[in-house]
Amino acid sequence: MIRSFRRFLADRRGISTIVFAGSSLVLFGFGTMAIDVGSFFYQKRRQQTATDLAALAAAADLERATNAARSSASRNGFSSNSIETVQTGTYTPDARLAPDARFRQGSGSSANAARVEMRATTPMILGRVLAPSLGGESGEVAIVTRATAAQDAQAAFAIGSRLARVEGGALNGLLGGLLGANLSLSVMDYEGLARARIDLFGFARQLATRAAISALTFDEVIRASVRIGDVILAAQDAARDQGAGSDAIAALGRLAGAVAGPAQRINLQSLVSFGNYGSRRLNEEVPLKASLSALDLVSAAAQIANGSRQLDVSLAVNVPGLASVSLKLGIGERPVGTSLVRVDRAGASVHTAQTRLLLTLTLVGSGQASLVKLPLYLELASATARLTSVSCGAGDITSSRVTLGVTPAVVDAWIGQVSPAEFSNFSTRPNPPAATLLNLAGLAKVTGRAHVTVTNTSETPVSFSYAEIQRVDKKTTSTQNFVASLLSRLVGDLDLRVELLGLGLPLPGLEGAVSGVVAGAAAPLDQVLTSLLNTLGIGLGQADSWVSGVRCGGAVLIQ
Repeated sequence: MIRSFRRFLADRRGISTIVFAGSSLVLFGFGTMAIDVGSFFYQKRRQQTATDLAALAAAADLERATNAARSSASRNGFSSNSIETVQTGTYTPDARLAPDARFRQGSGSSANAARVEMRATTPMILGRVLAPSLGGESGEVAIVTRATAAQDAQAAFAIGSRLARVEGGALNGLLGGLLGANLSLSVMDYEGLARARIDLFGFARQLATRAAISALTFDEVIRASVRIGDVILAAQDAARDQGAGSDAIAALGRLAGAVAGPAQRINLQSLVSFGNYGSRRLNEEVPLKASLSALDLVSAAAQIANGSRQLDVSLAVNVPGLASVSLKLGIGERPVGTSLVRVDRAGASVHTAQTRLLLTLTLVGSGQASLVKLPLYLELASATARLTSVSCGAGDITSSRVTLGVTPAVVDAWIGQVSPAEFSNFSTRPNPPAATLLNLAGLAKVTGRAHVTVTNTSETPVSFSYAEIQRVDKKTTSTQNFVASLLSRLVGDLDLRVELLGLGLPLPGLEGAVSGVVAGAAAPLDQVLTSLLNTLGIGLGQADSWVSGVRCGGAVLIQ
């Protein structure tokens, strides 16, 4: 027996058959594993697609989110019971938040998103033959997929001028200086321009025709280089098509005639951002309006067209205590990639341009201080409006509400001598030395310097109802009226110095006389400054914002 067993062990015949049989079993195992793994990933991709579609359906109908998700799963080849959980909540598209922190579960009017979890099983094809323990007794593997979608609500919103009071003379000088033309429009002309609203999508179509732009999309139009005259004529065409008043149409015609000579070329990317609608063809319809008043459109185009970003103008004033007023205006670039009007989803923002004003006033006094020169420098940083939320009622757009987070500009005010180089350099903030307020030739010189900063940097929520959106109501965000307090603080902070010249003879009471003239000019200066700021559409420590269109419906995947 032992001898026979040894002969069997020593016999090598048929060993290849045994090795082949064992190898075949291993190869078969790997093959079945590859088939099952491939099947698993295919089924997971298929289930993830169905989960994405279910989340989109739930987000588009938040009031019936669970039913919408289950119906979607059924339409895409899965049992409605495979939808394990449906959560509604609020999605905040804020890059400052971690991705997991942007969705917060909850219900109510603030809900704008849905999170769906789907669970289903897929059978193992061959693996259960060799390794039944991998799939349990049933030979099936559970697949869990998740998706989050938010409503694709969008709004057209803006930040900019208020033009609460229209004064033809001042606007003719300011707009004419920016456009390089002599304007003679009446107050009624400007009021008509302020009342006329122009939809910017229609304006872009007219501009493409008027300027002969070979553009197919809205974005291609605003990127094109066009003459300022064509911009105004396109605004006139759009105003006529959109039923504006005859006074506005006639005023735009007179403006276009006045700028026919200058050949400034501009593009309008800092005027409007069409968002994802910018890629639409010009002949396609757009489901919301992004509008500006004709006066806002012309004013913004004038600022863009003014290549030097500066304007020097003497203002005709008839205010007791003021002999003359001259203005130097500088307009900086808007922050890169932003515009005055924007169409986008929550999280987008718009910014005003940085603005500098240098008012040089000649104050009327008496005696030795009969004429006092007062340079008043104001710098307004960029104000910001951020689209924080678009709330849409199910099936009822009239219940929609848009909320902006508005941050007014920081204001720096100086009484000091700002050099032309400092005024033109927007990359740094001026720190001017004392200005000469009074110079009595050969006798004495009085210098003065003051500085006040007005900060209002916290974001304030500003909400717009559907009715306010339809009317394009402008709302002002401010914590207080800064004009009067700013001037009083500047006058109170004024540091006066008397420097004796020539023989150095003392001039008693000279400092007090100059101080009295400046203090007495606070009221008339307040009047001039308020009028000027209103004409420019600027508010100290304030920001004006408005919403001109809203679109509800649809959803987008966010996770």
